[in-house]
Amino acid sequence: MKKILLLLSILPICLVLGQESTKQKFPDGFIWPVGGENIEVKLSSLFGESRGDHFHNGVDVSSDNEKVSSIEKGTIIYSHYSSDNPFENEGGSGNSVWILHDNDILSAYYHLKDGRSPEILEKRFIQKGDAIGKTGNTGHSSGSHLHFVIAKDQGRKIIDPLKILPPVKDTKSPTISSLILTIGKNITYVNDGDSFNSSSNFPITVDIADTGERKGQRRGVKSIQFIVNNKVYKKSNFNELSLVNSIWQNEDGLSFNDLFFESHYYIGDLKFISGDNTISITAVDFNNNKTEKTFTFYVNKIQKK
Repeated sequence: MKKILLLLSILPICLVLGQESTKQKFPDGFIWPVGGENIEVKLSSLFGESRGDHFHNGVDVSSDNEKVSSIEKGTIIYSHYSSDNPFENEGGSGNSVWILHDNDILSAYYHLKDGRSPEILEKRFIQKGDAIGKTGNTGHSSGSHLHFVIAKDQGRKIIDPLKILPPVKDTKSPTISSLILTIGKNITYVNDGDSFNSSSNFPITVDIADTGERKGQRRGVKSIQFIVNNKVYKKSNFNELSLVNSIWQNEDGLSFNDLFFESHYYIGDLKFISGDNTISITAVDFNNNKTEKTFTFYVNKIQKK
């Protein structure tokens, strides 16, 4: 009972938990729950992205009214549909199903279309490939898709699904655009070779995106590194999320606010030297395609009046 209560307590949450290393073996044979042969162009959002004030805790697959299948045999331990209580506010996950697999692996399927199959209530055990619903647009969703989550340790750890599902084709390297300086409500874009005045520290972010095989997509990346004036300033990976002292963190111990500001990748509130400064950025996507870019810019330090 404690296991179920713990699991149910995290169902509406958009982040998750855990402290165990991701250097662990998972069972072979998982299948994609939806998407089929075109999964590489349907994969619209990835693990660890910014969602304004929290991490994206799974992957999104663009799809409408398409069969959703269990990734492996398991036990249905939870399902929730709006028809269960039509008078309550619909949760962010919308219609959802959770399945417990071998080795304490949990899979979750969100935003399912209305109309739960009676079998979901009656059937306790389910086989790999069995239908558990259809993709929809329920809950907090801006378009029809499947939000898919993988968890372990009774829900105390959320893991990037791309680590255990079949590989997805992605031959495109991430793009690194301008640096972004935020001073109050004003933003300034800084490119290589630019110059600007500075009287104090202020947030510096950078626009990084991975399109994958579908042109125009803006997905997150697997790892980032920032080197400021030849010293490593920050390194981060997005493989798992943990709750430590009531703060959500990735495996490097960095919280959402350490990693994102105004939905861009956050470098820091930097103190520049007078003269030339450099910021070197490395971004690696989930297929290990890498992009490196260095910005050199001139800073004129001015005194506050």
